[in-house]
Amino acid sequence: MVEHPTLKTMMNEVVDYGSCCECGSCVLVCPHNVIDYVDGKPKQVAKATAAFDYCGISEGIGCDVCAQVCPRLYPREFQLADLLWGADQPPHAGVFGRYRKIVAARSTDPAIRARGQDGGVVTGILAWGLRSGYIDGAVVSATDPDKPCAPVPRAITSVEEAIQSAGSWYTYVPNNLALAEAKEKGLKQVAFVGVPCQVTPVRKMQLKDPSFLDNGRKKEKHIDRQRGFLKGFGEIVKLNIGLLCTEVFDFRGLMEQKIQGDMGIPLSDIRQFNVKGKVLIYKKSGEVVELSLRKAQEYARPECHHCGDFSGELADISCGGVGTNQWTIVIPRTRKGEEVFDTMVGAGLLEVKPMDEFENSMKVLLRLARKQHQRVPVPPGREEAFVRPAEFIGRPGG
Repeated sequence: MVEHPTLKTMMNEVVDYGSCCECGSCVLVCPHNVIDYVDGKPKQVAKATAAFDYCGISEGIGCDVCAQVCPRLYPREFQLADLLWGADQPPHAGVFGRYRKIVAARSTDPAIRARGQDGGVVTGILAWGLRSGYIDGAVVSATDPDKPCAPVPRAITSVEEAIQSAGSWYTYVPNNLALAEAKEKGLKQVAFVGVPCQVTPVRKMQLKDPSFLDNGRKKEKHIDRQRGFLKGFGEIVKLNIGLLCTEVFDFRGLMEQKIQGDMGIPLSDIRQFNVKGKVLIYKKSGEVVELSLRKAQEYARPECHHCGDFSGELADISCGGVGTNQWTIVIPRTRKGEEVFDTMVGAGLLEVKPMDEFENSMKVLLRLARKQHQRVPVPPGREEAFVRPAEFIGRPGG
């Protein structure tokens, strides 16, 4: 397997192959402005006459920082767990990853509950972190003020912004790109909120050993610049919050063509969007319109089928509303995630129930996690890079 993949590998085996998730992380960390984010994908923009997979820096003094953070290249999400936890392994491991505990919870703040997608736990964590000084900002997706129902990446710094950004539209947004905004704002300790394919590249930034950059062909200033871009964005992330995700929808197809076009619902009339075995469209008038999930899945992004992580297995704490109504399934995974959660519970900011009361949610969680582990296609010639540990081949939850 290739321990340090190249831009050429990434452009051919990810972008051209069709597995690019559009997180934008490769563009974010490129130290030399060789690639840009164009139509949701990295594009070589340094030399118009050069091939789409050409990088003069890579083939000259060496770089390939971009490829080191790609979630679709080795090491994959299912190969990073040992590196993340090291000797401090969580007490539980199963089909939805390694974790310290799993519970159902919801915010006790009425304002957060009113805006939250399910139990408002993620928004509650951000609000607590900002008020307490645990974090000085957060990277989230927020609704574009000029385009109803369309999420955009944002770096926020206030509780008010956190509450305004609550909820999900189930369409893709490159949250990782907002780490650049966080840097520009001078933020030092941010919470990163993202789906699994966005948490994975952040972990890669944090875990990658940059020593490979010193190959004997570069000046120290080049090494420093490349190291800074590889490590710098991950270094400001204090807490990774992973959102449970099977797939997301194409905005133009589902929102504009199906809901606004075929169903005749102006996007400006929609207050909230949720998926509970069916698509629930909450209108500002109070009316709730249902759409068959099977119909909605006609607009699912094919790139999502290359992701083997349903539950944000590399996050500090994973959250999602699978199989619940007004409650969030919460999975603290690292000691840091558990400490944050326990602190909030102790302060009365979260109400908690055991998973025994959410038997159906556990069944759905296990089924979706197992299905997602098993669906990832192996790129031609890359079998050795897709070796999965036991919990990624369908072992029951611990």
